[in-house]
Amino acid sequence: MLGVDEQEFPADRPLGELGIDSLTAAQLSVEVEERTGATIPLERFLGEETLQDLARELAAAAAAGAEATA
Repeated sequence: MLGVDEQEFPADRPLGELGIDSLTAAQLSVEVEERTGATIPLERFLGEETLQDLARELAAAAAAGAEATA
């Protein structure tokens, strides 16, 4: 979506610095929800959070969901 090779994507840089516009943020929000079931407001893709931050949060939410169903 961003035209960046995933191996070169700077996971430790704020997403807002990567040139993500509001349309791309909306597309990313929908894509994450479709793939994971987690809802991430599009504003978070435009701010200071990094891909690492969002990935940690998704992993924690998935682990909490797994514990709740066990």
